[in-house]
Parts: sequence; C-alpha cells; structure tokens
Amino acid sequence: NREEHFMNIDCQIRGKSDIHEALATMCEVEVMEGDNKVNCERCKKNTDTVLQTAISRLPNMLVLSLKRFDLDYNTFETVKINSRCSFDQTLNMKRYTLEAAE
Repeated sequence: NREEHFMNIDCQIRGKSDIHEALATMCEVEVMEGDNKVNCERCKKNTDTVLQTAISRLPNMLVLSLKRFDLDYNTFETVKINSRCSFDQTLNMKRYTLEAAE
C-alpha cells in the first residue's frame, strides 16, 4: 500500500454521464501481470500486482476537478469536452473508500 495525502481529485469525465461514473473508474481494480508486472522493491523481481485507488481518509473539504480537456490522438490537439456530467448537491463518498474496497 502507498498512501498519499490529497484534497483534490482529478475526474476523467470523457464518456462519463455523472460524477459517480468518473469516481468509479478511478477506483477500478487493475491487474498487472505478464508484460505489465510491477517490480517489487522488497523481493527485487517483477511480480503480478493488483492496483486499486481507494480513499483511506476523506478530508474535511474535497475538491473534484472535472477534466474537461483531453488530447485527440488523431490530430494531437487539445479538445474541450462539452458533454454533461451530472452530480447531486451532496455526494456520498463511502463507496470510494478503502473500507468499501476491502
């Protein structure tokens, strides 16, 4: 586990209809195996690894930044994402915490 302190989360919203979809994508489990194995600092060799982002402790104030600019890989130009990303007045973050991931 690696812990980082933060007060801001950048939410990738391309192709997402609401903030929960963007946060769920951030918290998806990614299995690193085969050619994508991760080098273990303890045993000094490449090992299969499970990567997942989860929030261990929520700050009193959390800023969610909607990433409305992306790179178009065909033209290599920056494009603005104008699609709607809905969210409620209150946001229950429990499902994105370490407690919910376990």
